[in-house]
Amino acid sequence: MKMTGNTILITGGASGIGFAFAERFLERGNEVIIVGRREEKLREVKERFPSIHTKVCDVSKQDERISLFEWATKEFPQLNVIVNNAGIQQRINLLNAKEDWDYYRNEISINVDGPIHLTLSTRI
Repeated sequence: MKMTGNTILITGGASGIGFAFAERFLERGNEVIIVGRREEKLREVKERFPSIHTKVCDVSKQDERISLFEWATKEFPQLNVIVNNAGIQQRINLLNAKEDWDYYRNEISINVDGPIHLTLSTRI
């Protein structure tokens, strides 16, 4: 991958590793789009880096992934890199599961469904 001149979408880009990716890609002259669930965190990043593009999106939700794909491809037709960074880790004892299925499914939706679905969308 060439390291400059890309248009890069980073899920979970407002904090942690995703934010570090965003900073590095911006430093190398890329157009960067970050998405995340927390609007206030996205706003903080935008204040620090005015050239960055932001979008609120919960990648655990199929309708929001579809909306993100439609928005990104319309607004940024030159989009050529997706960094599927969003993810969570819940502490789970499967031998003593006490939560309802939605609790466990949330982690699967974010960590598995989201990246696969967004990647497939770029191929359709």
